Amino acid sequence: MIKLFSSSRLMVFGSILILLSSCEFMSYEDYEYEPYDGSISWTKLIKNAEWGNRYDHAAVSFDGKLWILGGYNPGQTIGDTYYEDVWSSSDGENWDLITDNAPWHGRRGHEVVVFNDGSGDALFLIGGYMVNEETGYRQYANDVWKSYDGKLWTEIKPTEFPPRDSLYQWYPRMEHSCIVKKMEGKNYIYLMAGRSMQDSIDGRFSTIYHNDVWRTPNGKDWERINNNDFGIRGDQAVTINPQTGRMFMQGGTHGIVFTSQNFSTHPIEHWEYLWYSDDGQNWIATNDTETWDQSLLWRASHHLVYFDNSVWSFPGKTTSTVHYHFTSPNHFPIWRVHDDGTWEADSYGVAFEPRHGYGCVVHDNKIWILGGFTSSSGQSNDVWAGEIIN
Repeated sequence: MIKLFSSSRLMVFGSILILLSSCEFMSYEDYEYEPYDGSISWTKLIKNAEWGNRYDHAAVSFDGKLWILGGYNPGQTIGDTYYEDVWSSSDGENWDLITDNAPWHGRRGHEVVVFNDGSGDALFLIGGYMVNEETGYRQYANDVWKSYDGKLWTEIKPTEFPPRDSLYQWYPRMEHSCIVKKMEGKNYIYLMAGRSMQDSIDGRFSTIYHNDVWRTPNGKDWERINNNDFGIRGDQAVTINPQTGRMFMQGGTHGIVFTSQNFSTHPIEHWEYLWYSDDGQNWIATNDTETWDQSLLWRASHHLVYFDNSVWSFPGKTTSTVHYHFTSPNHFPIWRVHDDGTWEADSYGVAFEPRHGYGCVVHDNKIWILGGFTSSSGQSNDVWAGEIIN
């Protein structure tokens, strides 16, 4: 049977076609952002590095080289989507595959730091979301792995599932933060915040966000710090002033906007606050009394770095309280906080393409941006280097 449309339906349909034909659609790739006009000169060294598209990977400077470890590529159609590989480069353009089958399995949202436990500098891989592609087994992890060369790895601590309120072991998690800091003449790895998953019949509350602080002198033995509340969060950014040892934390997300405060921990919505601590216990918000519009500081899955005597806050995605949109001006301004506490917007324009989940490393007196999830093409494998120009 032939179905006829009424004339009114045809008129509406025709109007829609005319309207659509008169519109100009712009892809993310063609979207014109404001140009960058800040204090850093950015150079795109390579568009497609050999380590392939990925985000939620770890990147560090170690042994005079840049290093990439693990990550995730949901667009991968052949082979693993969770990577257990390690790459290094002396110039950011030419990369060597150190191993494509590290024993810590596919990993995303993990942390890697360079730490000396008394036996020399080594790579320490800590926690994250682990996926064994061969068996399909996956879990949030709190294991710790150590390597002197990126190829041979030793498990310092296996994944365990302690009570959430344990004083001796931190709960498995991803999107946490780790910093190397010296206290009272001794080197420690500090671990902060992050998110986990628990079994729950209510999916809305199945994700656990943490606001705890831990430290270890060796990767195996952990001590919980009785810190004050900086708000439950994951995917935050941290850095440290190497001269003073002051730690900084900013941004993140808690994924849920609570309607009441009837919880033992609760979110602090001021994602724009830059928190600092000299001991890991006492955290202070530096800009909680500022009167200027700080909404452009809302971000997660971004990076803080200490560079040129300043804390720099680089782009990411918005927090849970703001709808995620790449062309929102909240995503790409770069902010700078000088040692005297003065805030300034380094630039409201785009330096490198808007992205989150990327690697960010200070290496060879430059700031390096490696891969991440970009606005135009999703997972990426480009490499950028930035130098101070004024």
